[in-house]
Amino acid sequence: MMSRIRSWIEALNQKRRELRSQALLWIVLPLTVMLIVIFLVNLYAYQQIVQSLIKARNQELARTAATGLSQNVQAYADVLQALASSDSVRGGNPQRQREALQLAQGVLQVFDGGVFVLNAQGLVTAGDRERPDMIGLNLAISAYFQNTRALARPTFSDIVLDPGSRQQSIIVAAPISGGDGAFQGMVIGSFRLLAQRLGRELRDLGVAQNGAAYLVDRNGRAIYHTDYNQISQDLSDNASVDRLKHGDDGGSFLEGTTNNPGFVVSFARVRATGWGLVIREPWNEVIAPIQPYVRFILVALLLSFLLAAALVTLSVGRVTAPIAALVKSTGRVARGDFSIRVQEKGIKEIAELGKSFNFMIDQISRYRAGMRRYVAAMTHSQEDERKRISRDLHDDTVQALVAIGQHIDLCRAKFGDHEDITADLIEVRHMVTDTVHNVRQFSRDLRPLALEDLGLIPSLQYLVNELSVKADTTLEVKGEAGKLAPEVEVAIYRIVQETLQNVRKHADASNTAVTVTFTEHNIEIAVKDDGRGFEVPENLSELARAGSFGVMGIEERVKLFGGAFHVASEVDKGTRVSVILPREIATDWEFRED
Repeated sequence: MMSRIRSWIEALNQKRRELRSQALLWIVLPLTVMLIVIFLVNLYAYQQIVQSLIKARNQELARTAATGLSQNVQAYADVLQALASSDSVRGGNPQRQREALQLAQGVLQVFDGGVFVLNAQGLVTAGDRERPDMIGLNLAISAYFQNTRALARPTFSDIVLDPGSRQQSIIVAAPISGGDGAFQGMVIGSFRLLAQRLGRELRDLGVAQNGAAYLVDRNGRAIYHTDYNQISQDLSDNASVDRLKHGDDGGSFLEGTTNNPGFVVSFARVRATGWGLVIREPWNEVIAPIQPYVRFILVALLLSFLLAAALVTLSVGRVTAPIAALVKSTGRVARGDFSIRVQEKGIKEIAELGKSFNFMIDQISRYRAGMRRYVAAMTHSQEDERKRISRDLHDDTVQALVAIGQHIDLCRAKFGDHEDITADLIEVRHMVTDTVHNVRQFSRDLRPLALEDLGLIPSLQYLVNELSVKADTTLEVKGEAGKLAPEVEVAIYRIVQETLQNVRKHADASNTAVTVTFTEHNIEIAVKDDGRGFEVPENLSELARAGSFGVMGIEERVKLFGGAFHVASEVDKGTRVSVILPREIATDWEFRED
């Protein structure tokens, strides 16, 4: 389990070190983060813009409604001021004042609480309706009387109690001035609060279903409210009403958090009266009409982000893919495949790199071809030299040793009665015999006579039989050898010979299996033993530095023929040597025949 985890971590580290991973890490990831930041900033900016626009829209709505309301109530004051400026009212005759009120009844009927004339002392002298409860009342102490007399212009009261009916009302007062401008009284018009004539224009504002619009006096009490139950209630606790009471002319704000506003509140002052108008709407209902556009913009931003990320990823891939292919090709070249070519198009620098790589491969291929010809010539020279030495050993050295042995036998015959001399001669005879045997064995190793005399398969069997003396060794041949070039036969023989010598010297194996498979195009050689095994280095040249040249010799011989060579081994689990050789010899080797 731990080894699997370590392998997984190692693979992950290798993946992380790849060019594409590094490009994604150092290019795509920062760009992605930047795009996300831009997306969030745009989203935040858009949210702020939408909130600002909605606040501005509601503020303008409140200001427009307050202006319209101011004009309407000012019109009421103008009606009373026109009445107060008439000679009938200014004359001070109650009878004529009542007649003037009767004549203006069509205009004054908007004042549902009645219209009355007060003299300079504040006494009610005339009324437009049957309100006997009002005639004779002294209203001099009322705030609206005092304000109107002091300001000498029309005024509007806050919510007050009607002195006759004791109902909550709003009083509009217009001063009566004499020819010299002296104060002579006033004309007042009364609006019953519950009748909701003042502020009824707010019904047409189109406030959201769960929203509210209301008009408050200077004390913060509701003159008009879309919620009838709130009429005359003190709303000073509301932030907007509080700001109006403290002299703010208008504004707009959000109730709740910036990311989750509950309501949008706008307020404005009614100039003619000093009252305040407040519009309060739920954020969700205000934003609902533009929600589809909001979703569209968010989707567009998201798609833009994804498209940008995809384009960046594709751009990085366009740069890294040729480099990754070049790295892969380099690995194949390192394993001996010089047929690979990389593309020479695309990005200029990478195309130039590809051209240089292909040029390098061509140079290496030509160099290797020359080296193969050189090594082939050297191999032939080596084989020729071995044959010559083998012939010399067989024809000269062995014959000379045989002749020496015969002379020793003659000497023994002459000194047959001298036991000491005879014993020495016998010992020398044994030494000569052993030397003859060793020289013949050496000659056979130098020159594979079995290969020349018997052919490839019997010579391989001969090699296997030699090792069978020390360990159980088998030879299995698959397919038909057919006709092979002498150089190929010698190569197969030498590879098997060197491999079995390594088994004999180092493996300490009990069983060894040699398999030679002949296919249409290749010869496959496999030698497997159950010996002590060893740890195979990543680069086989390290074996040469350690003094083991046998494996390196086999690898070089295989490379000479353009074949493939592989060694697999584990300590105490044996070794397997695999070789694949082509049947046909490359034409540029220029082997010569004996």
